[in-house]
Amino acid sequence: MSTNANEKLVVVPYRPGETLKKRALAWLAIIISITGGIAMGWYFSDLRKEKLGSKNQELNRMLVIAERRATELAQQVANLERGKAIDQAASTDVLKTIRELESANLQLREDIAFYKNIMAPSDEDTGLQVQRMEIRPTRENRRFQYKLVLTQVADNKTYIQGVVAVNLIGVKGGEKEILPLRDVDGAEELGVKFRFRYFQDIAGEMELPEGFVPEQIQVVAQSTGKKATKIERTFDWKVGE
Repeated sequence: MSTNANEKLVVVPYRPGETLKKRALAWLAIIISITGGIAMGWYFSDLRKEKLGSKNQELNRMLVIAERRATELAQQVANLERGKAIDQAASTDVLKTIRELESANLQLREDIAFYKNIMAPSDEDTGLQVQRMEIRPTRENRRFQYKLVLTQVADNKTYIQGVVAVNLIGVKGGEKEILPLRDVDGAEELGVKFRFRYFQDIAGEMELPEGFVPEQIQVVAQSTGKKATKIERTFDWKVGE
């Protein structure tokens, strides 16, 4: 075999683990970009029922693809490990990526369940609902991020509005204590006003006083108008990742 004098041959080491890792990361990026785009569209658009149904179908399709790909990647890793063709570091990285894919799949499932509940709820769960309360840590020990999600289930033809109050129930100095959200997040009003058709997020940060140990979060939502409704729900204090 002859080569041109100006040409150079470059030997590139073959690392199957790196190739597999790149494939996994590429799939993870695709899933995150699609679900992120869908989520942004939902949060900032006033969607009609048909459009929510269409997005729900798209989520289902992406979930099937993501689960199939995660299974394929896991099988490839197992095959490579058995053949001793992948080093330990690459194996660990790929397995980590697969776990991230599985986490993305779980988020897809939760999103699908969330929108199915809004559009096709059970007979008992209609109207204003306190859907969930999320607590996440920050870099400061006693400071936390919170996100409350309110929904209007099934009856989405008109806007619903009202006020929601949040209380932290806990213990300080051996005695039970109840703190309004206003006392820990710096808000001026005792309750937070809401107005939406499908759902609304109420988010912010809170800083717990020294010595206070939170145990539960009480949420009371009161809508106004002809179909005024009062909904109360209590969540255990649970800090997510």
